[in-house]
Amino acid sequence: MPTLEQAPVSVVFLSGMLADHRMWQPVIDLLGPCLKQSGGHPGTSGIMPVIPDLSRQDDVVAMARAVLDQAPERFVLVGMSMGGYVALEILRMAHERVSHLMLVNTRATADDPATQRRRLLARIAGRHQPFQGVNDAMLDDMLHPDHRHDDDLIGLLSDMAEDLGQDVFTRQITAVAHRPDSMDMLRGLEMPCCVMAGAADRVISPASHREMASAIIGAKMIEVAGAGHYVPLEQPGIFAKALIDLIDQGRTGAGDLARLSAD
Repeated sequence: MPTLEQAPVSVVFLSGMLADHRMWQPVIDLLGPCLKQSGGHPGTSGIMPVIPDLSRQDDVVAMARAVLDQAPERFVLVGMSMGGYVALEILRMAHERVSHLMLVNTRATADDPATQRRRLLARIAGRHQPFQGVNDAMLDDMLHPDHRHDDDLIGLLSDMAEDLGQDVFTRQITAVAHRPDSMDMLRGLEMPCCVMAGAADRVISPASHREMASAIIGAKMIEVAGAGHYVPLEQPGIFAKALIDLIDQGRTGAGDLARLSAD
């Protein structure tokens, strides 16, 4: 069974738009043998997941501040899609608290004015019709064709969107539309980093991820076959293995953790 013999590793998972802790459950299930259990014996160690709520703010700066208030002093930072934008803001505010970085299905560039306008018009239009967080056009762009008709996956995406609802959508799309450009900030980072993209993501292309990876000193780029915009849900085994490999960087005596099966 995989173990981690050093101090516990806190991993902060930041979810995408209209997603919550359920976004990460398949990955956390695979990390089960490595998780630190509450009430464990003194001196036991492992991975401690932290999944902040990003549904209450309409600004990535406010989201980042809320995460930093909740996060431990030092942590591994994982940001997916909108969560990646928040992760970049956290790095701008307190990069010294982040030991390792994983950016997934996200980008570091800001939206151009035309894209900002489309996002905000979508917010306004959504007020005048029944809210639908997931639709066929979105699924065509976001899911790998092999998963396009996966009822369980589509059901989960729909449930998260409907549970969070129109008000959260309005806040989050406003935050996303007005996020800053972070490419210059990336060029100053020096920490173990993995940039991951789904090969079939038509929302944020693998090319955008390669641009981010090239800007970060020593970053590893992983393009995941068989996944679109939701790598943690479409290929959780590959994601979990990449996270373990990332955490292992710079940690002596952690070789057992790297043997976590991603099957």
